[in-house]
Amino acid sequence: MITQLTIRGLAIIEELHIDFSPRLNVITGETGAGKSILIKALHLLLGAKADAEVIRHGFDKAFVSARFLLPRSHPAVEYLNEHGLWHDEHDLTEIILRREITNKNRSQAWMNDQSITQTTLRELGQNLIDIYGQHENHRMLDPATHIDYIDQFLDKPALKHSVVNSMSQVSSLYQDIRKRLEQFLTRRREQDYLQFRFKELEEFEPSAEDHAEITRICTEAKQYMQEQKALQQLQMIQDESYNGKSISAAVRDILRISDSSKLIKASPELSGVIDQLRDVGSIFDEMSYHVGRIVEDQDLSEEALETHESRLAEYQRLFRKLGVRTIEEMMEEYERLDQELSYVRVAPDELADKVKTLLKQLVDVDKVGRQLSAARQKAADQARKKIESELHDLNMAGAKINFEFQPIRQTIPELDLLDFSEETKKNWAKCVDILSENSRLGREKGQFLLAANPGEGFKPLAKVASGGEISRIMLGFKKILSAGANTCVMVFDEIDTGISGHTADIVGSKLKGLSDSFQVICISHLAQVAAYGDAHFKVEKVQKKGSTESNIFRLDAPQSESEIARLLSGMKVTPSSLQNARQLISAAQKGGKEEQSVDL
Repeated sequence: MITQLTIRGLAIIEELHIDFSPRLNVITGETGAGKSILIKALHLLLGAKADAEVIRHGFDKAFVSARFLLPRSHPAVEYLNEHGLWHDEHDLTEIILRREITNKNRSQAWMNDQSITQTTLRELGQNLIDIYGQHENHRMLDPATHIDYIDQFLDKPALKHSVVNSMSQVSSLYQDIRKRLEQFLTRRREQDYLQFRFKELEEFEPSAEDHAEITRICTEAKQYMQEQKALQQLQMIQDESYNGKSISAAVRDILRISDSSKLIKASPELSGVIDQLRDVGSIFDEMSYHVGRIVEDQDLSEEALETHESRLAEYQRLFRKLGVRTIEEMMEEYERLDQELSYVRVAPDELADKVKTLLKQLVDVDKVGRQLSAARQKAADQARKKIESELHDLNMAGAKINFEFQPIRQTIPELDLLDFSEETKKNWAKCVDILSENSRLGREKGQFLLAANPGEGFKPLAKVASGGEISRIMLGFKKILSAGANTCVMVFDEIDTGISGHTADIVGSKLKGLSDSFQVICISHLAQVAAYGDAHFKVEKVQKKGSTESNIFRLDAPQSESEIARLLSGMKVTPSSLQNARQLISAAQKGGKEEQSVDL
């Protein structure tokens, strides 16, 4: 049970501390006083999404805290043990949940001062509090939700879990088959083009090593050609620059002329220069010899060079054609083309195997689905009897309820299996037949039908039930299903909408009965319900220092009488309404039980 709830800085609440009774807690107050904010606070405590807009003006954060006492055997305690969350080891385990939302849209949560995630908060909260509000009544008007109510009466809930899990696997495999078939058909349409591109690469036989070697040879060949051109120019200058003769021949002619003439005798200063020139001639002869040797030693074949350059040019052409920039990207494209062509070859066999697997899974799902259908028929019959009994207690004496099952019919998109084997086509046709009759929810959907009065025919709930009738049907469900509930707190947010008088008294009695097994918190506007409360709280809105604030406080016996009298007569409490309030409370106490410890 929840022993204490603290709220600070939330909406129009500045600060509230509420100490709850372990049994039936009734909360009343005028419309707009802030009763709904209590429900908002509990939702936040259970991990609901929130933003800075929930924070009260002038506060930098909103804060909600609740203290719970649970027996060791409670599912919430088991959850703590499974997830390694610390708690005390007493017979009654104390759990303190806290949640903060800051004005920077940051949210934090703690359990017994241990930081926890919102996911953990939600999962833990599912075992602590069940909140039923007017939205639950709206769900009852939606036929899509009705099968879920029937499933809560199943003798073997595992059947539904098995169908849900199996259909999840089936859906995953079905989507995989569709995706792979689409890939296969796309590649098959492109097969000729893919084959052409692949064959072009296959015949060229590219490789990273080959490309590197060809690039190296062509780069070095350019350097060689430049060197060879320089050597040839040098050799031509040495060998042919003197009237077609070598430079050394020119030097010899100079020396011969110098020796045969009287030039040296006429110009003695040339003697030293002539002597140096004799050495120059020898140097040019030696240089000419070595240059000639180097030229003769070059063995690069022009034909081989042209072959290498041509292959390098082909690499560049393929780069442009394939839209790649490096040899690594080319090799990746080569491998991709090979894989896609291989996929076209092997995909039909792979898809055929997957269709076989899908058919096997669907046969199993269909078998369990039929078992679930039979179990649902039984559950619907049990639910009908129990709900009718509750409705009779809730002042709907002549009401009858039924459940109309409707088979699932789904349209399965066709697949292009023209090129597949006949066996695969037959297997797929069987898959389609089963898929069209099965869904994640089973083989059927359905809706509740109501005959509100004797002699009336059954009609869909949404078309014939009033707001008060829907509230009673919902309460009947919760009363029946509470026997197997794992929660420790049941919260009802104005579930008594649309009823009054004797019916309201019966609803109060039912809520009181629920509090024999669960702590119940009920927000109500009915005096008859409030009279059954073991603890009565009032919410009121007050003006304080120029701002609006919502307060809640526990009423003592006289205050409770006065508030119940207000609910009976309106704003003005009269002696007559006070007397009626006392009579209601007295009757409720006689019909109810004395407050006692609760079996959580």
